[in-house]
Order: sequence, then structure tokens, then C-alpha cells
Amino acid sequence: MRSMKHQDTRSFITDDQAEHMGADMAMQFTLMTLFQLLSEMADDPRGFRTDVHKELTDLVATYRLPPMPEDTERKVRAAAGKILDGITMRSFEQNRVRKVS
Repeated sequence: MRSMKHQDTRSFITDDQAEHMGADMAMQFTLMTLFQLLSEMADDPRGFRTDVHKELTDLVATYRLPPMPEDTERKVRAAAGKILDGITMRSFEQNRVRKVS
């Protein structure tokens, strides 16, 4: 017999939230593809990705956010950093380095 506590584990997502999530995914994939194309045109693709990632990470760290609790600000900046890692293919580069070493 199934446990009752596992029956309600699905989260409820509204149509607006689903549309927002879909739009976010499409934008991130588009930016990632464009960034990949640009980096492949560079003389040093890895260096280009590293430089752009550093600049954007610095911008995320110093960007002036509206007043909010410190915990919320940390979460916002962490989320932005995670997205930047994906767009600049940071995880791809890190996996590549691990495979080589």
C-alpha cells in the first residue's frame, strides 16, 4: 500500500508560471547558443568564455539591487551566477578540464 505522504508531492504550477518558465528556458538556450557561436569565432574560445564569465560574474556581484533582505539578495545573486555559468558553458569547461586531468 502506498504511503499517503507521497501522493501530494507534485507541485502546483499555474499557467502563468509555466509560461514564464518556458520563456526563461528559451531565452537561456538562445543566449547559450549565441554565446557558443561567438566564442567559437574567437582566436581563443576558452579564454573568451573565461573572460566574459569573469566580467559578468563581477557585474552580478556589484550590480545595485533594490533594497531587500540580505538573504534574498544572496539568493538573487546566486541564481544569476548559476544562469551565467550555464550560458557561458562554465560547467562544460569544468567537465572538460576534469576529463583531461
